[in-house]
Amino acid sequence: MRLTDIRHAYGPVEVLHGIDLTVEPGELVALLGPSGSGKTTLLAIAGGLLSPASGTVSTAGRPAFVLQGGALIPYLTVEENLLVRRVVAGQRITAADRARAAEILAAVDLAGLASRYPAQLSGGEKQRTCVAQALFTGAPVLLADEPTSALDRVRGRAVMELLARHAHDSGAAVLIATHDERSLDLVDRVERIEDGQLLVHTS
Repeated sequence: MRLTDIRHAYGPVEVLHGIDLTVEPGELVALLGPSGSGKTTLLAIAGGLLSPASGTVSTAGRPAFVLQGGALIPYLTVEENLLVRRVVAGQRITAADRARAAEILAAVDLAGLASRYPAQLSGGEKQRTCVAQALFTGAPVLLADEPTSALDRVRGRAVMELLARHAHDSGAAVLIATHDERSLDLVDRVERIEDGQLLVHTS
């Protein structure tokens, strides 16, 4: 995934000032910065949810998202929220699909909640369901906006380990926007953003 000279404004205020960022296949990159620094806007542009004022975006395939506010369908169960893309794509749900969904839900500590609906979940459970949903797609690009914000240290680290494993094992390019520094030892690279500009690149 490559972002080149990305600029964006809300009204007269420019919030992104010529961002250049590349995430290679198999790489987990953390975009670290305070609230209002431009992280969410940049992720939305990277995933095609928002068009930049200028600049170019190049991705290998359609990205999967973990949105900060969640993106669960309220009348579907946790398991069905993972499987629904198969249905939308006109594909038959197989036993292998259900087994993979169960495996991913177990990995995010939701094995016993597969039949619950989003309204029956806590904020942290919804967040982990969204992570599971994105992982289930197997997309070559995964974008996550604050995926550990509602989680305690142990579960937050477990989610970060899953995202790292997804990048390294499947060759996906994974970009995480966060202000949580607890699990940065798991990422391949940290990019720091402040006031709409990338400041520091550290390995």
